[in-house]
Amino acid sequence: MAEMKTACLVKSLAGHDKDEYYIIIRVQGEYAYLSDGRKHPLNRPKRKNIKHLQPVNEYDGILREKLTGGRPAEDEEIARWIRSRISSRRERKCQKQT
Repeated sequence: MAEMKTACLVKSLAGHDKDEYYIIIRVQGEYAYLSDGRKHPLNRPKRKNIKHLQPVNEYDGILREKLTGGRPAEDEEIARWIRSRISSRRERKCQKQT
């Protein structure tokens, strides 16, 4: 299993939010605190067991620096980055199928 790090993009594998994408805000023990910038903003992150998450092996260095360095990150910045990663993954998937 890949290591769960701050600002890593993950996909939910179980629960009512299955197949949703999030960014890891922090990891404590067996739980990760996640944000999608919309339903779960930075001030109200979602707590989820890491065994129910699949790392996508993409992360944003600038967001990681902000989250670990105590600098302010914005919810819109997180939502925009997640949308861009998901759309680029779908484009690559469509190109492989053709």
